[in-house]
Amino acid sequence: MAKHHRKRQLEELSHFLRSRRMRLNPADVGLNTSGRRRTPGLRREEVAVLAGVGTSWYTWLEQGRDINVSESVLGAISGALRLNPAEEIYLHRLAGLRTPDVDQRADSGPDDPERLAEIVNHWFPNPALVRDRCWNILAANSAVPEFLGFPGPGGNILVEFFTDESCRRRYVQAEALARSTVARFRADVADCFGRPEVERIVDELNERSPQFARLWSSHEVLEPMKSRAKEIVHGEVGTLGFDVHEWELAADHEIQLVLHMPTAQDTREKLDAFFAAAGPEAEDPDRPGEDGDEDGQLSSEKAIAAA
Repeated sequence: MAKHHRKRQLEELSHFLRSRRMRLNPADVGLNTSGRRRTPGLRREEVAVLAGVGTSWYTWLEQGRDINVSESVLGAISGALRLNPAEEIYLHRLAGLRTPDVDQRADSGPDDPERLAEIVNHWFPNPALVRDRCWNILAANSAVPEFLGFPGPGGNILVEFFTDESCRRRYVQAEALARSTVARFRADVADCFGRPEVERIVDELNERSPQFARLWSSHEVLEPMKSRAKEIVHGEVGTLGFDVHEWELAADHEIQLVLHMPTAQDTREKLDAFFAAAGPEAEDPDRPGEDGDEDGQLSSEKAIAAA
């Protein structure tokens, strides 16, 4: 399994380097050329010169050969290819290296599974969930399926968004959201290529969603954002606006807490009114009851701990 994992990482490294080389023109990096080129992008030898490495060595790296690399050399290649900070971090993770940026970017939020389940449950009526790096949902309150269109624990955010039209229609600027979602997912799994769960999700989505396949083949990378805005259109209450806040809650980036905070009082009032009109049966089933029954909460905790 470790051998397969390494092979998949090297394959992705090869595709990523080539895609970034092909998006640059010689003029972009200050090179003078004469005559027309049959193919766009920089040549491998040009990247090697700009990075100060041997052409053969860079060719082997781009071919996905399992060779030794150092942080300093990857830094030089990142500069030659004009990688942005997110792409540079991604390159290091594909190569099996960590950079100071990676080590420092994790938020210092809570990491106790019991506390996470409690936060998700008590964030109701605002949507809140916990997911793993494959974007499988480990815990969620009942506002998540109602307003975000995602199932509860056991569902996958990516699969639902890209294969369920009724889910995708909820999101304003769905195309831009799709693009950023795939780019952030790629960053999340940078050091997980070859894992059966990652392979299964990517293969399924490539087969079922032409949109995902197109975006995945672009090799675009975005690092997780601490917060971002999201607008949702619900069939009964209309447009809702949220600020989405995310925290990576483990050193290995395996678990992430995602909280949706209303951007305006209007959204909060709509949420309150909707669940009040729906009656007691619409209340979050994961909330502990007055008699101290915490079965719903414990099931969320078990899902988180199993990750």
